[in-house]
Amino acid sequence: MKKIGLLLTALLLSPLTMAQTAPAAPKTQATMTWYVAPIVIDESSEAQKALTKDFMAQMIKTIKINEYQTGKAVGNTKKPKWLIRTKLIPASNEPLTGKKHPQGLTYGKGNPTQEIIGELLMNGTLVAHIGQGWREPIVANTPVAERLSVANYRYAVGDQAKSPDLEELAAQIGFEAGKVIHRDGKPLPEKKKKKDQTDKDKG
Repeated sequence: MKKIGLLLTALLLSPLTMAQTAPAAPKTQATMTWYVAPIVIDESSEAQKALTKDFMAQMIKTIKINEYQTGKAVGNTKKPKWLIRTKLIPASNEPLTGKKHPQGLTYGKGNPTQEIIGELLMNGTLVAHIGQGWREPIVANTPVAERLSVANYRYAVGDQAKSPDLEELAAQIGFEAGKVIHRDGKPLPEKKKKKDQTDKDKG
């Protein structure tokens, strides 16, 4: 009896038996690559030049935090599916067009002398704008989706901003872009107006 018990134990602990009874390993998610275009700046502004290299490095770094994402500089890559563009402009309390959002964020100490706007392209078409108010595409003649996702905040940069401040800002832009990528470029569904809903209830 003892021998039968030992034999049964050996069978249960054998690699073949354990492989057959072990739960199936979860399928690994395919890595998705987001490309980042060089930030557009005013080449005559030394202050903007000083921020450029550090901010770009932080953008790629923050995208790589998630193991299912890879951030890369676009370089000579032709027709990437996902491309994030950014632009550094003088800080303003008013959007160029559109309604001003009351929420203004400043990264770093000092006066908010500059702000960053961003946009997300899917297969070459602009699908999201990230920054204060709607502006024209950063690159002229870029196709624009019929409906856009808009993160309508002012992302200002203090004139004493340090690398960790830029990392936080880059992470925020990446987070907003990531939400749109997660929806495969689609905007959020439009909220039904209360009046329309009331009319339906009456009917």
